[in-house]
Amino acid sequence: MRPDISSIVLTGTYPWANTTFDKLLPRPLMPVAHRPLISYALSWLRQGGIDRVAICANRETRALQSRLVHHVPSGMTLSYFEDPMPRGAAGCIRDAAMADDATTFVVADGNTIPIVDLRELVVNHRASGAAATVVVHSESRGSGNPGLQVPTGIYVFERRALETVPGRGFYDIKEHLIPRLRRAGEKVRTFSTRSAIPRVMNAQTYLAVCDFVVDHLVAAQEVPDGYTRMGDSLVHCQAYVAGDATVVGPVLIGPGAHIMSSATVVGPSSLGRDVTVASGALVSRSVVWRRSIIGERAVADRCILSDDTILDTDERAFRTVMAGSRASVPEAAAAAPRQTGMPVPAPAFRLSSGANRWLTSPPWARMWRRDAGLASISLF
Repeated sequence: MRPDISSIVLTGTYPWANTTFDKLLPRPLMPVAHRPLISYALSWLRQGGIDRVAICANRETRALQSRLVHHVPSGMTLSYFEDPMPRGAAGCIRDAAMADDATTFVVADGNTIPIVDLRELVVNHRASGAAATVVVHSESRGSGNPGLQVPTGIYVFERRALETVPGRGFYDIKEHLIPRLRRAGEKVRTFSTRSAIPRVMNAQTYLAVCDFVVDHLVAAQEVPDGYTRMGDSLVHCQAYVAGDATVVGPVLIGPGAHIMSSATVVGPSSLGRDVTVASGALVSRSVVWRRSIIGERAVADRCILSDDTILDTDERAFRTVMAGSRASVPEAAAAAPRQTGMPVPAPAFRLSSGANRWLTSPPWARMWRRDAGLASISLF
């Protein structure tokens, strides 16, 4: 990629609802397959040849810097911008761009996993002579008829477009910048994607994004460093899976996790570092963050369990978001043997797992799985 191209990643999120999910973490930092969500956008930019990225953080600078330190792609330089007053997306982009001498800026929402061919996007943008290119996806209205073109959170702007943004005050992209460019006679183009962009907007879409990434990692031929393929799952070499436990993939099991005797894990699921699934417990179609404990005979189905969540013995959780606490530790957390057991396949679970995933995932999540082109995307 040419040196006169830089990138800006937007991470400011203003949730509309005061839900448990919105209180867990800033969305760009939520773990997806054991990585912060925003790290996928950084990897996409680096793979596309961009090595300079400005992150507009909106009061989250310290948290981003500390959590991203191990996830910045090699050869990439990050800078952080934090506006003292709300500036809106276009205002933040303008302020970051003025500190860079690039002429073209690729802008990405930090809550997305971009699946656009970045090089093709930039070449298309420059060949058009446009001041701005908006990446969109066409939603069908039924019977295959094209519908609305929905922005995906990815843009390409020329410097001259951003120089029209006022230096003060709130300024949005769709409501202010795009209309202003059009009134000025500037060309604004759209670039259509084959499928919707994976994007975290709420608890349901977060689960769907995690499903997609775990599916992709397990299906890929290359096994990530430190992991071992066990059936349709990936298990970290420092995890323990009892010989009589049942793991029905796709499942991603992180370092230090313990899947105890007679426990069952049904995918798509991901278990973070030092998670314990106690004897007789069931974890199904869920995302479990670090150090959480699912007690004996407990059930978690289609749940998000944040760091240090404890699901007590015989407790049931269905379609729930749980914020963790380490106030108490049940007996299930007792140390397990430090070895890795082979998971036992359970073919009877396979059909029901796939059917439930189809029924509960958003339509755009199902579209990803139909798109064979996604096999070329590098997520790890």
